[in-house]
Amino acid sequence: MTFTGTDSCGNSPKNVFVATFEENLFNGDREALNEAVADDCVLQIVHSSDVETHTGGVDVVEALVKLSGQSHEVGHLEAAITHGKAAAAWGYWQAEADGDDLRHFSHTMWFTTHKAQEFGQIRIFQV
Repeated sequence: MTFTGTDSCGNSPKNVFVATFEENLFNGDREALNEAVADDCVLQIVHSSDVETHTGGVDVVEALVKLSGQSHEVGHLEAAITHGKAAAAWGYWQAEADGDDLRHFSHTMWFTTHKAQEFGQIRIFQV
């Protein structure tokens, strides 16, 4: 599996935190994801017809690992940006490096504090 990212994150520790989270999500790194979400984190996965909600760090990490377990070989993070407690990232996952099966994603996150040490809320839009 290959994950590439944006070069524009380096000057902001918060942006780097978000970019690293996205890479850990792509790789399904349970331990790293657990460190990035608060114990009372809320995850919303927005589908075309409904919203799937997970509450609590354990359930959120399980849902994230399940999401990352879907078949993909290549991932690319187009951008990771932050402002205050808010963050956003977008890009795509692809099942095969040569394929045309891009699954675009857009993630919004809210840090629990301005120090950006963990997420209190995550919303995933994936098509």
